[in-house]
Amino acid sequence: MSRKTESSFHAKQMALCGMTAAVSLLLMLLTAVFPVMSYGLPALCGVLTTMIVIECSDKMALTMYGAVSILSLLLLPSKESAVVYLLLFGWYPVAKRRIEMLRRPVLEWVIKMISMIIPVGIGSAAAVAVLGFEGFFGTDMTGWMIPLFYLAVAAAFVIYDIALTRLISAYLSYIRPKFLSKLLK
Repeated sequence: MSRKTESSFHAKQMALCGMTAAVSLLLMLLTAVFPVMSYGLPALCGVLTTMIVIECSDKMALTMYGAVSILSLLLLPSKESAVVYLLLFGWYPVAKRRIEMLRRPVLEWVIKMISMIIPVGIGSAAAVAVLGFEGFFGTDMTGWMIPLFYLAVAAAFVIYDIALTRLISAYLSYIRPKFLSKLLK
């Protein structure tokens, strides 16, 4: 690849990353309009991060994650969706790619579940300690309900991971060849 062609390719990747970050931030801002989507829209932003992992690099995807996380924390009136994106959905596509390079399904799922449980645990502890959500894990929630909560979160995460895998397949087999092949040449 010539120097000019390589420079043009990197410029296109950077532009794609910037546009995707802008769309992700717009989606995050929509959580202020539709509070019921405070978990769904950050998850959708994770899907967009996956596209950057595929088309550009892990480094650009992490840069996008950092930019969207910081801007979401600064601009969103309710920080819940920003924290959800920051702790789980923003970085997970990069981790998913690395984890699935192991090619050992049982080990992959163990690592994926650990990489979900730790941020959710940190977020839950922070919600109680810093934000004062005692009603969430305090007196209103008895001892047996906390493991049930984590089980429900784990089930939702498994569904998200499987859906993300299928969306990646659809992206690689249909969307990318039809729409992005001309853009990134």
